[in-house]
Amino acid sequence: MKRYSNWRIKAVSFIVLFFAGLLIFSAYRLQILYHQKYTLISDKNRIRVAPILPRRGRIITADGVTIAQTINRYKLILTRCKKEEFNKAISFIENKIQLDEQDLQHIYQEYKNRRNSIVIKDNLSWDEYTKIAENVFKINQLNIENSSVREYVNPNIFCHITGYTSKTSEGLQTLYGKAGLEFSFDEVLTGEIGGKQTEVNAAGKAMRTLSIIPEKNGVDLRITIDSKLQKFVYDLMQQHIAGGCAVLDMDGNVLAMVSVPGFDTNLLSGKITTKQWDDLKNDQLFPMLNRVTGCAYPPGSVFKIVVAAAALNEGVIDLKDKIFCSGGVKQDNHVFHCWNRGGHGYLNLTEALQYSCDCYFFEIAKKLGIDKIVKYAEKFGYGAKTNIEISGESAGLLPTKQWKFLRYKTHWKPYETMIAGIGQGAVTATVMQTATMLGRLYTNNLNFSPSLIAKEKDKNTETIINDKYADTIKRALTLVCSTGTAAGSCNTSYGIAGKTGSSQVRKLRANEAGMHQSNFDWKYRDHAFFGGVAPLPNPKYIVVVFIEHGGGGGSVAAPIARKIFDELMKRK
Repeated sequence: MKRYSNWRIKAVSFIVLFFAGLLIFSAYRLQILYHQKYTLISDKNRIRVAPILPRRGRIITADGVTIAQTINRYKLILTRCKKEEFNKAISFIENKIQLDEQDLQHIYQEYKNRRNSIVIKDNLSWDEYTKIAENVFKINQLNIENSSVREYVNPNIFCHITGYTSKTSEGLQTLYGKAGLEFSFDEVLTGEIGGKQTEVNAAGKAMRTLSIIPEKNGVDLRITIDSKLQKFVYDLMQQHIAGGCAVLDMDGNVLAMVSVPGFDTNLLSGKITTKQWDDLKNDQLFPMLNRVTGCAYPPGSVFKIVVAAAALNEGVIDLKDKIFCSGGVKQDNHVFHCWNRGGHGYLNLTEALQYSCDCYFFEIAKKLGIDKIVKYAEKFGYGAKTNIEISGESAGLLPTKQWKFLRYKTHWKPYETMIAGIGQGAVTATVMQTATMLGRLYTNNLNFSPSLIAKEKDKNTETIINDKYADTIKRALTLVCSTGTAAGSCNTSYGIAGKTGSSQVRKLRANEAGMHQSNFDWKYRDHAFFGGVAPLPNPKYIVVVFIEHGGGGGSVAAPIARKIFDELMKRK
Protein backbone atom coordinates (compact mmCIF):
# COMPACT_ATOMS: atom_id res chain seq x y z
CA MET A 1 0.00 0.00 0.00
CA LYS A 2 2.85 2.27 0.86
CA ARG A 3 4.53 1.51 -2.44
CA TYR A 4 1.32 2.35 -4.32
CA SER A 5 1.04 5.65 -2.41
CA ASN A 6 4.63 6.58 -3.31
CA TRP A 7 3.91 5.93 -6.96
CA ARG A 8 0.86 8.23 -6.90
CA ILE A 9 2.86 10.97 -5.24
CA LYS A 10 5.54 10.65 -7.87
CA ALA A 11 2.99 10.72 -10.74
CA VAL A 12 1.20 13.75 -9.36
CA SER A 13 4.52 15.47 -8.72
CA PHE A 14 5.59 14.75 -12.29
CA ILE A 15 2.35 16.13 -13.68
CA VAL A 16 2.61 19.24 -11.49
CA LEU A 17 6.23 19.76 -12.48
CA PHE A 18 5.40 19.21 -16.16
CA PHE A 19 2.65 21.80 -16.19
CA ALA A 20 4.70 24.16 -14.05
CA GLY A 21 7.54 23.82 -16.57
CA LEU A 22 5.09 24.36 -19.38
CA LEU A 23 3.81 27.51 -17.70
CA ILE A 24 7.34 28.74 -17.09
CA PHE A 25 8.29 28.02 -20.71
CA SER A 26 5.16 29.79 -21.96
CA ALA A 27 5.93 32.77 -19.76
CA TYR A 28 9.53 32.73 -21.03
CA ARG A 29 8.26 32.46 -24.59
CA LEU A 30 5.79 35.33 -24.18
CA GLN A 31 7.90 37.58 -22.00
CA ILE A 32 11.35 37.06 -23.52
CA LEU A 33 11.38 35.22 -26.84
CA TYR A 34 8.34 36.97 -28.36
CA HIS A 35 8.29 40.06 -26.16
CA GLN A 36 8.80 42.46 -29.05
CA LYS A 37 6.20 40.79 -31.26
CA TYR A 38 3.40 40.82 -28.67
CA THR A 39 4.32 44.30 -27.51
CA LEU A 40 3.82 45.48 -31.06
CA ILE A 41 0.47 43.67 -31.29
CA SER A 42 -0.58 45.17 -27.98
CA ASP A 43 0.51 48.63 -29.04
CA LYS A 44 -1.28 48.23 -32.33
CA ASN A 45 -4.52 47.56 -30.45
CA ARG A 46 -3.83 50.31 -27.93
CA ILE A 47 -2.14 52.99 -30.06
CA ARG A 48 -3.40 54.70 -33.18
CA VAL A 49 -0.92 56.49 -35.44
CA ALA A 50 -2.50 59.27 -37.47
CA PRO A 51 -0.48 60.99 -40.19
CA ILE A 52 -0.19 64.77 -40.14
CA LEU A 53 -0.19 65.84 -43.76
CA PRO A 54 1.94 68.86 -44.70
CA ARG A 55 0.47 71.83 -46.51
CA ARG A 56 1.48 71.70 -50.18
CA GLY A 57 3.44 74.74 -51.30
CA ARG A 58 1.73 77.50 -53.26
CA ILE A 59 2.53 78.50 -56.83
CA ILE A 60 2.88 82.28 -57.02
CA THR A 61 3.34 84.50 -60.08
CA ALA A 62 6.04 87.15 -60.43
CA ASP A 63 3.53 89.88 -59.51
CA GLY A 64 2.51 88.10 -56.32
CA VAL A 65 -0.73 86.37 -57.33
CA THR A 66 -1.30 82.89 -55.87
CA ILE A 67 -2.56 80.66 -58.67
CA ALA A 68 -2.37 77.31 -56.83
CA GLN A 69 -2.92 76.78 -53.13
CA THR A 70 -4.03 74.15 -50.63
CA ILE A 71 -7.19 74.78 -48.60
CA ASN A 72 -8.51 72.87 -45.58
CA ARG A 73 -11.55 70.66 -45.89
CA TYR A 74 -12.89 67.68 -43.93
CA LYS A 75 -13.07 63.99 -44.77
CA LEU A 76 -15.09 61.17 -43.19
CA ILE A 77 -13.03 58.13 -42.14
CA LEU A 78 -14.25 54.65 -41.18
CA THR A 79 -11.73 52.52 -39.29
CA ARG A 80 -11.51 48.73 -39.61
CA CYS A 81 -14.42 46.90 -37.93
CA LYS A 82 -16.56 43.77 -38.07
CA LYS A 83 -19.07 43.21 -40.85
CA GLU A 84 -22.11 44.04 -38.68
CA GLU A 85 -20.53 47.27 -37.44
CA PHE A 86 -19.48 48.18 -40.98
CA ASN A 87 -23.02 47.73 -42.33
CA LYS A 88 -24.43 49.72 -39.41
CA ALA A 89 -21.98 52.57 -40.09
CA ILE A 90 -22.78 52.67 -43.82
CA SER A 91 -26.51 52.70 -43.10
CA PHE A 92 -26.01 55.57 -40.66
CA ILE A 93 -23.93 57.55 -43.19
CA GLU A 94 -26.45 57.06 -46.01
CA ASN A 95 -29.15 58.56 -43.80
CA LYS A 96 -27.07 61.68 -43.26
CA ILE A 97 -25.31 62.40 -46.56
CA GLN A 98 -25.66 61.48 -50.21
CA LEU A 99 -23.47 58.65 -51.51
CA ASP A 100 -23.69 57.74 -55.17
CA GLU A 101 -23.19 54.28 -56.66
CA GLN A 102 -19.56 55.00 -57.50
CA ASP A 103 -18.87 56.02 -53.87
CA LEU A 104 -20.47 52.86 -52.48
CA GLN A 105 -18.60 50.58 -54.89
CA HIS A 106 -15.32 52.16 -53.82
CA ILE A 107 -16.17 51.83 -50.10
CA TYR A 108 -17.13 48.15 -50.34
CA GLN A 109 -14.05 47.37 -52.42
CA GLU A 110 -11.78 49.07 -49.88
CA TYR A 111 -13.45 47.08 -47.07
CA LYS A 112 -12.99 43.90 -49.06
CA ASN A 113 -9.29 44.78 -49.46
CA ARG A 114 -9.09 44.94 -45.63
CA ARG A 115 -7.98 48.56 -45.41
CA ASN A 116 -7.30 49.76 -41.85
CA SER A 117 -9.18 52.92 -42.65
CA ILE A 118 -11.51 53.87 -45.49
CA VAL A 119 -12.16 57.38 -46.76
CA ILE A 120 -15.95 57.43 -46.99
CA LYS A 121 -16.10 60.93 -48.42
CA ASP A 122 -13.47 63.55 -49.01
CA ASN A 123 -14.10 67.29 -49.15
CA LEU A 124 -17.30 67.32 -47.08
CA SER A 125 -19.55 70.32 -47.59
CA TRP A 126 -20.39 72.37 -44.49
CA ASP A 127 -23.92 70.93 -44.45
CA GLU A 128 -22.58 67.37 -44.65
CA TYR A 129 -20.01 68.12 -41.96
CA THR A 130 -22.61 69.38 -39.47
CA LYS A 131 -24.97 66.44 -40.09
CA ILE A 132 -22.20 63.95 -39.43
CA ALA A 133 -20.41 65.83 -36.63
CA GLU A 134 -23.46 66.09 -34.36
CA ASN A 135 -24.06 62.32 -34.59
CA VAL A 136 -20.60 60.86 -35.09
CA PHE A 137 -20.36 59.78 -31.42
CA LYS A 138 -23.02 57.12 -32.14
CA ILE A 139 -20.62 55.10 -34.30
CA ASN A 140 -17.28 54.33 -32.62
CA GLN A 141 -15.48 53.59 -35.90
CA LEU A 142 -16.35 56.92 -37.55
CA ASN A 143 -14.03 59.93 -37.41
CA ILE A 144 -13.89 63.31 -39.11
CA GLU A 145 -10.37 64.38 -40.04
CA ASN A 146 -8.80 67.37 -41.73
CA SER A 147 -8.29 67.05 -45.48
CA SER A 148 -6.40 69.05 -48.09
CA VAL A 149 -7.85 70.20 -51.39
CA ARG A 150 -5.81 71.84 -54.14
CA GLU A 151 -7.48 75.00 -55.43
CA TYR A 152 -6.53 76.82 -58.64
CA VAL A 153 -7.28 80.45 -59.41
CA ASN A 154 -8.53 81.13 -62.97
CA PRO A 155 -7.73 77.51 -63.88
CA ASN A 156 -8.40 77.80 -67.62
CA ILE A 157 -5.87 80.62 -67.91
CA PHE A 158 -3.04 78.94 -65.99
CA CYS A 159 -3.89 75.24 -66.47
CA HIS A 160 -1.00 74.34 -68.76
CA ILE A 161 1.48 76.07 -66.45
CA THR A 162 0.37 74.78 -63.05
CA GLY A 163 -0.82 71.38 -64.20
CA TYR A 164 -2.90 69.64 -61.56
CA THR A 165 -2.71 67.24 -58.62
CA SER A 166 -4.44 64.02 -57.68
CA LYS A 167 -4.75 62.00 -54.49
CA THR A 168 -3.28 58.58 -53.88
CA SER A 169 -6.07 56.01 -54.06
CA GLU A 170 -5.24 54.41 -50.72
CA GLY A 171 -3.63 55.06 -47.38
CA LEU A 172 -2.78 58.68 -46.67
CA GLN A 173 -4.47 60.11 -49.76
CA THR A 174 -1.70 62.68 -50.13
CA LEU A 175 -1.62 65.11 -53.04
CA TYR A 176 0.85 64.47 -55.81
CA GLY A 177 1.53 66.36 -59.03
CA LYS A 178 0.36 64.87 -62.31
CA ALA A 179 1.23 67.56 -64.88
CA GLY A 180 2.88 70.96 -65.34
CA LEU A 181 4.80 72.56 -62.48
CA GLU A 182 2.88 70.42 -59.99
CA PHE A 183 4.58 67.37 -61.49
CA SER A 184 8.02 68.89 -62.16
CA PHE A 185 8.38 70.32 -58.63
CA ASP A 186 6.32 67.70 -56.80
CA GLU A 187 9.00 66.86 -54.23
CA VAL A 188 9.62 70.53 -53.38
CA LEU A 189 5.92 71.38 -53.15
CA THR A 190 4.91 68.27 -51.17
CA GLY A 191 6.96 68.68 -47.97
CA GLU A 192 7.31 65.91 -45.37
CA ILE A 193 4.58 63.99 -43.53
CA GLY A 194 4.38 64.15 -39.72
CA GLY A 195 2.55 61.85 -37.29
CA LYS A 196 0.51 61.74 -34.08
CA GLN A 197 0.38 58.76 -31.70
CA THR A 198 -2.85 58.46 -29.69
CA GLU A 199 -3.78 55.89 -27.01
CA VAL A 200 -7.29 54.50 -27.43
CA ASN A 201 -9.60 52.42 -25.23
CA ALA A 202 -11.26 49.11 -26.15
CA ALA A 203 -14.04 51.01 -27.96
CA GLY A 204 -11.49 52.80 -30.14
CA LYS A 205 -12.00 56.24 -28.58
CA ALA A 206 -8.97 58.48 -28.02
CA MET A 207 -7.73 58.67 -24.40
CA ARG A 208 -4.50 60.66 -24.60
CA THR A 209 -1.83 61.84 -27.05
CA LEU A 210 1.47 59.99 -26.70
CA SER A 211 3.70 61.83 -29.16
CA ILE A 212 3.65 64.19 -32.13
CA ILE A 213 6.16 64.41 -34.97
CA PRO A 214 5.49 67.76 -36.69
CA GLU A 215 4.99 67.87 -40.43
CA LYS A 216 7.19 69.97 -42.73
CA ASN A 217 5.16 72.06 -45.15
CA GLY A 218 6.05 72.27 -48.83
CA VAL A 219 8.00 75.21 -50.24
CA ASP A 220 6.20 77.94 -52.17
CA LEU A 221 7.18 78.16 -55.84
CA ARG A 222 7.53 81.64 -57.34
CA ILE A 223 7.49 81.71 -61.13
CA THR A 224 8.26 84.27 -63.83
CA ILE A 225 4.71 84.52 -65.21
CA ASP A 226 3.03 87.94 -64.99
CA SER A 227 -0.61 87.18 -64.10
CA LYS A 228 -2.02 90.32 -65.74
CA LEU A 229 -0.09 89.73 -68.95
CA GLN A 230 -1.13 86.07 -68.91
CA LYS A 231 -4.79 87.12 -68.67
CA PHE A 232 -4.32 89.70 -71.47
CA VAL A 233 -2.76 87.11 -73.79
CA TYR A 234 -5.41 84.53 -72.91
CA ASP A 235 -8.22 86.94 -73.78
CA LEU A 236 -6.64 87.52 -77.20
CA MET A 237 -5.96 83.86 -77.88
CA GLN A 238 -9.35 82.50 -76.84
CA GLN A 239 -10.95 84.45 -79.69
CA HIS A 240 -9.53 81.65 -81.84
CA ILE A 241 -10.43 77.97 -81.74
CA ALA A 242 -6.98 76.67 -80.83
CA GLY A 243 -3.43 77.92 -80.56
CA GLY A 244 -0.49 78.83 -78.34
CA CYS A 245 1.54 81.88 -77.41
CA ALA A 246 4.82 82.40 -75.55
CA VAL A 247 6.17 85.73 -74.26
CA LEU A 248 9.76 85.85 -72.99
CA ASP A 249 12.30 88.45 -71.98
CA MET A 250 15.84 88.42 -73.35
CA ASP A 251 17.11 86.49 -70.34
CA GLY A 252 14.78 83.63 -71.21
CA ASN A 253 12.27 84.28 -68.42
CA VAL A 254 8.78 83.27 -69.56
CA LEU A 255 6.36 86.14 -68.87
CA ALA A 256 3.27 84.49 -70.37
CA MET A 257 2.49 81.06 -71.76
CA VAL A 258 -1.01 80.45 -73.05
CA SER A 259 -2.50 77.41 -74.76
CA VAL A 260 -6.13 77.41 -75.88
CA PRO A 261 -8.51 75.81 -75.33
CA GLY A 262 -7.85 75.34 -71.63
CA PHE A 263 -9.47 73.08 -69.04
CA ASP A 264 -10.58 73.22 -65.42
CA THR A 265 -7.74 71.97 -63.23
CA ASN A 266 -10.00 72.16 -60.16
CA LEU A 267 -12.18 69.49 -61.72
CA LEU A 268 -9.24 67.14 -62.21
CA SER A 269 -7.80 67.82 -58.77
CA GLY A 270 -11.16 67.06 -57.15
CA LYS A 271 -13.41 64.07 -57.65
CA ILE A 272 -14.10 63.96 -61.36
CA THR A 273 -16.97 61.78 -62.56
CA THR A 274 -16.55 59.18 -65.29
CA LYS A 275 -18.71 61.26 -67.64
CA GLN A 276 -16.70 64.43 -67.00
CA TRP A 277 -13.45 62.56 -67.67
CA ASP A 278 -14.81 61.00 -70.86
CA ASP A 279 -16.02 64.40 -72.09
CA LEU A 280 -12.58 65.90 -71.49
CA LYS A 281 -10.69 62.95 -72.96
CA ASN A 282 -12.87 62.75 -76.08
CA ASP A 283 -12.91 66.48 -76.82
CA GLN A 284 -11.69 66.78 -80.43
CA LEU A 285 -9.79 69.97 -79.61
CA PHE A 286 -7.71 68.13 -76.97
CA PRO A 287 -7.75 70.91 -74.33
CA MET A 288 -5.27 69.07 -72.09
CA LEU A 289 -2.55 69.35 -74.74
CA ASN A 290 -0.11 72.18 -74.18
CA ARG A 291 0.20 73.78 -77.62
CA VAL A 292 3.22 75.82 -76.54
CA THR A 293 5.54 73.05 -75.36
CA GLY A 294 3.79 69.73 -75.89
CA CYS A 295 2.69 69.91 -79.55
CA ALA A 296 4.97 70.17 -82.57
CA TYR A 297 3.82 71.65 -85.88
CA PRO A 298 5.54 72.55 -89.17
CA PRO A 299 7.00 76.01 -88.38
CA GLY A 300 6.58 77.25 -91.94
CA SER A 301 8.43 80.34 -93.11
CA VAL A 302 9.67 81.25 -89.61
CA PHE A 303 12.15 78.42 -90.17
CA LYS A 304 13.67 80.41 -93.07
CA ILE A 305 15.58 82.40 -90.44
CA VAL A 306 17.59 79.27 -89.62
CA VAL A 307 18.21 78.44 -93.29
CA ALA A 308 19.35 82.01 -93.96
CA ALA A 309 21.77 81.91 -91.01
CA ALA A 310 23.18 78.57 -92.18
CA ALA A 311 23.61 79.76 -95.78
CA LEU A 312 25.46 82.92 -94.72
CA ASN A 313 27.68 81.23 -92.15
CA GLU A 314 28.57 78.38 -94.51
CA GLY A 315 29.31 80.77 -97.38
CA VAL A 316 26.65 79.19 -99.60
CA ILE A 317 25.20 82.59 -100.46
CA ASP A 318 26.58 86.12 -100.55
CA LEU A 319 24.57 89.20 -99.65
CA LYS A 320 25.03 90.53 -103.18
CA ASP A 321 23.84 87.32 -104.81
CA LYS A 322 20.35 87.36 -106.27
CA ILE A 323 18.10 84.46 -107.18
CA PHE A 324 15.24 84.73 -109.65
CA CYS A 325 11.76 83.73 -108.49
CA SER A 326 9.42 82.91 -111.35
CA GLY A 327 6.73 81.59 -109.02
CA GLY A 328 7.95 77.99 -109.01
CA VAL A 329 11.00 75.70 -109.04
CA LYS A 330 11.07 72.49 -111.05
CA GLN A 331 12.53 69.45 -109.35
CA ASP A 332 12.11 65.73 -110.07
CA ASN A 333 9.50 66.35 -112.77
CA HIS A 334 7.40 68.44 -110.41
CA VAL A 335 6.99 72.19 -109.93
CA PHE A 336 7.21 73.45 -106.35
CA HIS A 337 5.38 76.75 -106.18
CA CYS A 338 6.14 79.93 -104.29
CA TRP A 339 3.25 81.34 -102.27
CA ASN A 340 3.33 84.20 -104.82
CA ARG A 341 2.39 82.31 -107.98
CA GLY A 342 3.29 85.35 -110.10
CA GLY A 343 6.87 85.29 -108.80
CA HIS A 344 9.01 87.86 -106.96
CA GLY A 345 11.63 88.39 -109.67
CA TYR A 346 15.28 88.80 -108.61
CA LEU A 347 15.87 88.97 -104.84
CA ASN A 348 18.81 88.97 -102.47
CA LEU A 349 18.73 87.32 -99.04
CA THR A 350 17.35 90.38 -97.23
CA GLU A 351 14.52 90.76 -99.75
CA ALA A 352 13.80 87.02 -99.69
CA LEU A 353 13.20 87.18 -95.94
CA GLN A 354 11.33 90.47 -96.21
CA TYR A 355 8.82 89.07 -98.71
CA SER A 356 9.16 85.42 -97.59
CA CYS A 357 10.02 84.09 -101.06
CA ASP A 358 9.75 80.28 -101.16
CA CYS A 359 11.66 79.86 -104.43
CA TYR A 360 14.71 81.65 -102.99
CA PHE A 361 14.82 79.26 -100.04
CA PHE A 362 14.17 76.23 -102.24
CA GLU A 363 17.39 77.07 -104.07
CA ILE A 364 19.62 77.79 -101.08
CA ALA A 365 18.25 74.75 -99.23
CA LYS A 366 19.42 72.58 -102.16
CA LYS A 367 22.86 74.22 -101.98
CA LEU A 368 23.12 73.67 -98.23
CA GLY A 369 21.81 70.10 -98.13
CA ILE A 370 19.72 68.63 -95.33
CA ASP A 371 22.68 67.81 -93.08
CA LYS A 372 23.80 71.43 -92.75
CA ILE A 373 20.23 72.66 -92.33
CA VAL A 374 19.77 70.23 -89.45
CA LYS A 375 23.15 71.18 -87.95
CA TYR A 376 22.19 74.86 -87.66
CA ALA A 377 18.59 74.14 -86.68
CA GLU A 378 19.91 72.18 -83.71
CA LYS A 379 22.14 75.09 -82.73
CA PHE A 380 19.13 77.39 -82.74
CA GLY A 381 17.18 75.04 -80.47
CA TYR A 382 15.12 72.90 -82.85
CA GLY A 383 15.00 69.11 -82.72
CA ALA A 384 15.50 68.88 -78.93
CA LYS A 385 13.57 69.71 -75.80
CA THR A 386 14.19 73.18 -74.40
CA ASN A 387 14.10 71.63 -70.89
CA ILE A 388 11.65 74.22 -69.63
CA GLU A 389 10.19 73.16 -66.28
CA ILE A 390 7.01 71.68 -67.75
CA SER A 391 6.26 67.98 -68.10
CA GLY A 392 5.30 66.45 -71.44
CA GLU A 393 7.52 68.63 -73.64
CA SER A 394 7.91 67.63 -77.29
CA ALA A 395 11.30 67.63 -79.04
CA GLY A 396 9.78 68.21 -82.48
CA LEU A 397 11.51 66.65 -85.48
CA LEU A 398 14.41 67.52 -87.75
CA PRO A 399 14.39 64.92 -90.54
CA THR A 400 17.65 63.43 -91.76
CA LYS A 401 18.63 60.92 -94.41
CA GLN A 402 19.10 58.27 -91.73
CA TRP A 403 15.69 59.03 -90.19
CA LYS A 404 14.01 58.72 -93.60
CA PHE A 405 15.65 55.39 -94.36
CA LEU A 406 14.94 53.87 -90.93
CA ARG A 407 11.31 54.94 -90.97
CA TYR A 408 10.32 54.50 -94.61
CA LYS A 409 13.10 52.27 -95.98
CA THR A 410 13.63 54.72 -98.86
CA HIS A 411 16.35 57.24 -99.65
CA TRP A 412 16.20 60.99 -99.13
CA LYS A 413 15.14 63.00 -102.19
CA PRO A 414 16.37 66.50 -103.19
CA TYR A 415 12.82 67.89 -103.16
CA GLU A 416 12.54 66.94 -99.46
CA THR A 417 15.46 69.23 -98.70
CA MET A 418 13.66 72.03 -100.56
CA ILE A 419 10.48 71.52 -98.55
CA ALA A 420 12.43 71.35 -95.28
CA GLY A 421 14.10 74.65 -96.27
CA ILE A 422 10.76 76.46 -95.92
CA GLY A 423 9.85 74.76 -92.63
CA GLN A 424 7.43 72.20 -94.00
CA GLY A 425 7.36 68.51 -94.85
CA ALA A 426 8.65 66.42 -91.96
CA VAL A 427 10.07 69.39 -90.03
CA THR A 428 8.09 70.08 -86.85
CA ALA A 429 8.70 72.41 -83.93
CA THR A 430 7.01 73.77 -80.81
CA VAL A 431 6.12 77.39 -80.11
CA MET A 432 8.68 77.43 -77.29
CA GLN A 433 11.43 76.16 -79.61
CA THR A 434 10.70 79.04 -82.00
CA ALA A 435 10.89 81.50 -79.08
CA THR A 436 14.23 79.91 -78.16
CA MET A 437 15.44 80.31 -81.75
CA LEU A 438 14.68 84.04 -81.69
CA GLY A 439 16.36 84.41 -78.30
CA ARG A 440 19.50 82.70 -79.59
CA LEU A 441 19.50 84.82 -82.75
CA TYR A 442 19.18 88.14 -80.94
CA THR A 443 21.67 87.25 -78.20
CA ASN A 444 23.79 85.12 -80.60
CA ASN A 445 24.19 82.81 -77.62
CA LEU A 446 23.95 79.04 -77.88
CA ASN A 447 23.14 78.88 -74.14
CA PHE A 448 19.92 80.94 -74.29
CA SER A 449 17.04 78.86 -72.93
CA PRO A 450 13.52 79.52 -71.62
CA SER A 451 12.60 79.15 -67.95
CA LEU A 452 9.58 79.55 -65.67
CA ILE A 453 11.83 80.08 -62.65
CA ALA A 454 13.54 83.50 -62.47
CA LYS A 455 17.16 83.53 -63.51
CA GLU A 456 19.84 86.06 -64.27
CA LYS A 457 21.31 86.56 -67.70
CA ASP A 458 23.60 83.68 -68.63
CA LYS A 459 27.19 84.94 -68.49
CA ASN A 460 28.40 81.88 -70.40
CA THR A 461 28.10 82.77 -74.06
CA GLU A 462 28.87 80.70 -77.13
CA THR A 463 28.15 82.32 -80.48
CA ILE A 464 26.18 80.46 -83.12
CA ILE A 465 27.01 82.44 -86.26
CA ASN A 466 29.24 85.35 -87.23
CA ASP A 467 27.90 88.56 -85.64
CA LYS A 468 27.73 90.39 -88.98
CA TYR A 469 25.51 87.66 -90.43
CA ALA A 470 23.27 87.79 -87.35
CA ASP A 471 22.97 91.58 -87.85
CA THR A 472 22.07 91.04 -91.53
CA ILE A 473 19.19 88.73 -90.59
CA LYS A 474 18.01 91.13 -87.88
CA ARG A 475 17.84 93.98 -90.42
CA ALA A 476 15.82 91.76 -92.74
CA LEU A 477 13.38 90.90 -89.95
CA THR A 478 12.94 94.60 -89.24
CA LEU A 479 11.96 95.10 -92.88
CA VAL A 480 9.44 92.24 -92.60
CA CYS A 481 7.51 94.35 -90.08
CA SER A 482 7.98 97.75 -91.73
CA THR A 483 7.48 97.00 -95.44
CA GLY A 484 7.24 93.20 -95.75
CA THR A 485 4.72 90.47 -95.00
CA ALA A 486 3.85 91.81 -91.52
CA ALA A 487 3.79 95.51 -92.41
CA GLY A 488 0.01 95.68 -92.19
CA SER A 489 0.03 95.05 -88.44
CA CYS A 490 3.57 95.36 -87.08
CA ASN A 491 4.85 98.69 -88.41
CA THR A 492 5.12 100.61 -85.13
CA SER A 493 6.87 103.65 -83.69
CA TYR A 494 8.78 101.58 -81.11
CA GLY A 495 9.83 98.99 -83.71
CA ILE A 496 9.07 95.30 -84.13
CA ALA A 497 11.22 92.77 -85.99
CA GLY A 498 9.92 89.34 -86.83
CA LYS A 499 8.87 86.71 -89.30
CA THR A 500 5.50 85.46 -90.48
CA GLY A 501 4.82 81.85 -91.35
CA SER A 502 2.07 79.66 -92.75
CA SER A 503 2.26 75.90 -92.96
CA GLN A 504 0.01 73.68 -95.02
CA VAL A 505 -1.75 70.80 -93.34
CA ARG A 506 -2.54 69.01 -96.62
CA LYS A 507 -1.67 69.15 -100.29
CA LEU A 508 -3.88 71.54 -102.26
CA ARG A 509 -5.95 70.24 -105.13
CA ALA A 510 -5.50 71.76 -108.60
CA ASN A 511 -8.68 73.85 -108.35
CA GLU A 512 -7.77 75.18 -104.87
CA ALA A 513 -4.61 77.09 -105.87
CA GLY A 514 -4.90 80.74 -104.90
CA MET A 515 -8.14 80.26 -102.96
CA HIS A 516 -8.56 82.30 -99.78
CA GLN A 517 -8.21 80.27 -96.58
CA SER A 518 -11.70 81.24 -95.43
CA ASN A 519 -13.12 79.08 -98.24
CA PHE A 520 -11.73 75.93 -96.60
CA ASP A 521 -13.13 74.03 -93.63
CA TRP A 522 -11.33 75.00 -90.42
CA LYS A 523 -9.37 71.74 -90.16
CA TYR A 524 -7.97 72.17 -93.70
CA ARG A 525 -6.70 75.73 -93.27
CA ASP A 526 -2.99 76.54 -92.92
CA HIS A 527 -1.47 76.98 -89.50
CA ALA A 528 -0.51 80.60 -88.78
CA PHE A 529 2.80 81.57 -87.14
CA PHE A 530 4.47 84.81 -86.14
CA GLY A 531 7.64 85.21 -84.11
CA GLY A 532 9.07 88.62 -83.29
CA VAL A 533 10.99 90.87 -80.92
CA ALA A 534 10.59 94.47 -79.68
CA PRO A 535 11.41 97.27 -79.08
CA LEU A 536 14.14 98.19 -81.53
CA PRO A 537 17.08 98.60 -81.74
CA ASN A 538 17.63 96.76 -78.43
CA PRO A 539 14.84 94.18 -78.03
CA LYS A 540 13.66 93.29 -74.55
CA TYR A 541 10.81 90.93 -75.39
CA ILE A 542 10.12 87.90 -77.58
CA VAL A 543 6.59 87.01 -78.67
CA VAL A 544 5.66 83.90 -80.65
CA VAL A 545 2.04 83.34 -81.69
CA PHE A 546 0.66 80.16 -83.21
CA ILE A 547 -2.95 79.85 -84.37
CA GLU A 548 -3.95 76.33 -85.29
CA HIS A 549 -5.61 76.37 -88.73
CA GLY A 550 -5.49 80.17 -88.49
CA GLY A 551 -5.04 80.66 -92.22
CA GLY A 552 -2.14 83.12 -92.43
CA GLY A 553 0.76 84.30 -90.28
CA GLY A 554 0.73 87.88 -91.53
CA SER A 555 -3.02 88.37 -91.35
CA VAL A 556 -3.89 86.35 -88.22
CA ALA A 557 -0.90 85.68 -85.93
CA ALA A 558 1.03 88.94 -86.44
CA PRO A 559 -1.85 91.24 -85.34
CA ILE A 560 -2.10 89.31 -82.05
CA ALA A 561 1.64 89.70 -81.47
CA ARG A 562 1.34 93.43 -82.20
CA LYS A 563 -1.31 93.84 -79.48
CA ILE A 564 0.88 91.95 -77.01
CA PHE A 565 3.88 94.14 -77.83
CA ASP A 566 1.70 97.25 -77.43
CA GLU A 567 0.68 96.04 -73.97
CA LEU A 568 4.30 95.36 -73.03
CA MET A 569 5.32 98.85 -74.17
CA LYS A 570 2.59 100.39 -72.00
CA ARG A 571 3.93 98.54 -69.00
CA LYS A 572 7.48 99.57 -69.81
